[in-house]
Amino acid sequence: MSKNSDGYGQQGYKGKFWLAHRLAYQNNIGKIPKGLCVLHHCDNPPCVNPKHLFLGTPADNMRDRDMKGRQFDKHGENNPRAKLTQSQVLKIRELYSTKKYFQSELAKRFGVDQTTISNIKLGRSWNYL
Repeated sequence: MSKNSDGYGQQGYKGKFWLAHRLAYQNNIGKIPKGLCVLHHCDNPPCVNPKHLFLGTPADNMRDRDMKGRQFDKHGENNPRAKLTQSQVLKIRELYSTKKYFQSELAKRFGVDQTTISNIKLGRSWNYL
């Protein structure tokens, strides 16, 4: 078993990857009706203890998230997957505007992919700055 980028366990089963908590629910409690989520009482994403799992709608899942205080601003630096800080993005824009740097040079300098620089330049990411 491994973890995905959101911290949930995942496991191969019958030729495809499953979220481990969904697989644990299905194998220990029963079928998961279409459109329902498997939620955690323990709020521990990799947990597969069937006693900690329960079914809910996507709306239930969002309410559970909010009640447990897991909702937060995921823009920019607040996103756990962010590779840049706000000041770095502003610096990238400043340097790119001088027309002295190629996107590939800025990507190397800031340790990101050229596509990231392009998305910043085009306003596809960090567009709220």
